[in-house]
Amino acid sequence: MKSPFAVEKIRARQVFDSRGVPTVEVEAISGQMMARAIAPAGTSKGRHEAHDLRDEEKAYLGMGVSKAVKNVNGSISRELQGMNACAQQEVDKALIDLDGTPQKNKLGANAMIAVSMAICKLGAQLQDRTVYEHVSQLTQSKEKLYKLPMPLVNVINGGKHAGNQLPVEEILIEPTKAKSAEHALQITQEIYLTLKQLLAQKYGPTSVNVGELGGFAIPVSDLNVALDHVMEAAKQLGYEKQIKVGLNVAASHIVKKGAYHLGDKTLTHRQLVNFYANLVAQYPISVLIDPFSEDDIQGFQGAVQRIGSTHPIVGDDLLVSNPMRMKRVMDLKACNGLDLKINQIGTISEAMQAYQMAKEAKWTTIVSARAGESEDSFLADFAVGLHANYAKFGALSRSERVNKYNQLMRIEESLGKKAVFGK
Repeated sequence: MKSPFAVEKIRARQVFDSRGVPTVEVEAISGQMMARAIAPAGTSKGRHEAHDLRDEEKAYLGMGVSKAVKNVNGSISRELQGMNACAQQEVDKALIDLDGTPQKNKLGANAMIAVSMAICKLGAQLQDRTVYEHVSQLTQSKEKLYKLPMPLVNVINGGKHAGNQLPVEEILIEPTKAKSAEHALQITQEIYLTLKQLLAQKYGPTSVNVGELGGFAIPVSDLNVALDHVMEAAKQLGYEKQIKVGLNVAASHIVKKGAYHLGDKTLTHRQLVNFYANLVAQYPISVLIDPFSEDDIQGFQGAVQRIGSTHPIVGDDLLVSNPMRMKRVMDLKACNGLDLKINQIGTISEAMQAYQMAKEAKWTTIVSARAGESEDSFLADFAVGLHANYAKFGALSRSERVNKYNQLMRIEESLGKKAVFGK
């Protein structure tokens, strides 16, 4: 007898992400139920990420995903037909085994994560659960209340996410005194709009053009100047004591021949540790994400030893959400935070494993969106279901960012007293 939760069909198509770049959309079907998911993709990618399969042909300047779509409609669909859509780990293992490569080179991580997300959504539907309830159940959470993540919201873009000279990729707001997710987003958006006025007055209207993550791509190369502008906007609103600032440095993209280029400064990793120590003494910094390049273990270790007890040193390109890399980094005490990006590893089960490892190690956890996002709001449910410390989806600008924050507020409203807020 066929299981009422059996996967009947998996189908895929090529759609566009928020950058206008092709990506994979998947629909998973069981009976009258259908769940749809769209694969995110990065602009600033780590070398150790799972493979993002592209056609590398003339169409779409080589960025087409027809090969990944063909893999879903062919071998993946055949492999998963009849499997239990509620058994996420079994489905993901089947995907991993079918691919058979360490970095998902055969099927493509973009194909695999879109399928894995769609299966997760379908499993929730088939059990009449929300996605966050299903994720929580999959992780076997014993928490009595859901913990809503603190929004870590982008306000200024730099690096590969903008066309300016600012070396760091993201300056982020953490509303530490907020009483709810909605209140946190209110504080952040008021600062964002005030900052917009301040920047336009100082640098002109083009200074408030936005980068790929929705933050302002300001014409500034000095990080201190950019931070001063953020703090001034907060001060104008009386919020300067109610926020902290996060930095996503993405330092793999500012290192050349072993030296870090931060504005007009050229620094060794030891000098960069000192730079960060001085920075956190000067500004209310909360987290530092990828403050060193992806293979600079000594730099990360130095930061953990110097400031890690008070300021989480979070790995992104360093870890690429990969449990095997996390184990090595944990043994070396090279960071104490995880920036979790589901397409870096390629399946929901592996992403949940990475989260569980971080949680058991008492690391700070961030569920993050990518530069290439879509109307898919899965990440908001995923962050709540995991009980993550932070949700980092970009700025409160651009619909592919706002839809995830909107979903976070809907979840908060629906949970009511069944949830607590804050990291």
